[in-house]
Amino acid sequence: MVRGLYIAGTGMLLQRRRMETITNNISNSDTAAYKKEHFVSHSFDEVLTVRINDHNRHWQTRQVGPLNLGTQVDQLYIDYSTGNLEGTERATDLALIGDSFFVMQTDAGERYTKTGHFYINNDGYLIDGEGNFLLGQNGAINVGGLDFSVDSFGNVTGENGYIDTIRVVSFDDNHTLRRQGSNLYMATAAPTAAPNEYRIAQGFLEGSNVDIGREMVDMLAMYRTYETNQRFITMIDETVGKAVNEIGRLR
Repeated sequence: MVRGLYIAGTGMLLQRRRMETITNNISNSDTAAYKKEHFVSHSFDEVLTVRINDHNRHWQTRQVGPLNLGTQVDQLYIDYSTGNLEGTERATDLALIGDSFFVMQTDAGERYTKTGHFYINNDGYLIDGEGNFLLGQNGAINVGGLDFSVDSFGNVTGENGYIDTIRVVSFDDNHTLRRQGSNLYMATAAPTAAPNEYRIAQGFLEGSNVDIGREMVDMLAMYRTYETNQRFITMIDETVGKAVNEIGRLR
């Protein structure tokens, strides 16, 4: 019976974390190139089954045993599928189409992004909303002003001709990237020698890949599951109360 409290309790905690993920997706549905997060979980008995077959972890099997104590968070899975293109007619907006990333120079080093919403600072450099520099093959890209163009390969041309080529990188596994603030990613593995096939569209932005309808359906299902676990805890609490106060009473 007490184990039932743990199962319901971990279920409620899991649904709370799921709600946080859904809320974050919805709040970023209008953020350029935002990538949806999926919440992945496993039940404890599945994890313990793996450990039972792991000969290097017999001490855990002996200590815990093959009991199901509810669910636990496994990971947040980021969906890197491409969002819809949205025309902006702004020369500094660049949509990167393909499984690749722009490279930004930040105070913490190089970071990667799919967001192509750039600005021109007072010195003529292309920057993001946080002041990080968009990098080309020769460093930060200085376009001078709005009179510049970018072709589909990322070649930047200004009033005086060729300026630089936008640096684009790809990774063998995008899940080695770690999300940071301002829609930036930090890499835990080096980029591939050559980027995947891509093209750049000037005057466009990639929208988020969040499906609001799907998120609302998931939110409703999450709420119902949370409510069910809550009622289960109440039922067990009432049962334990009767066992203590009525059945266990000495007469």
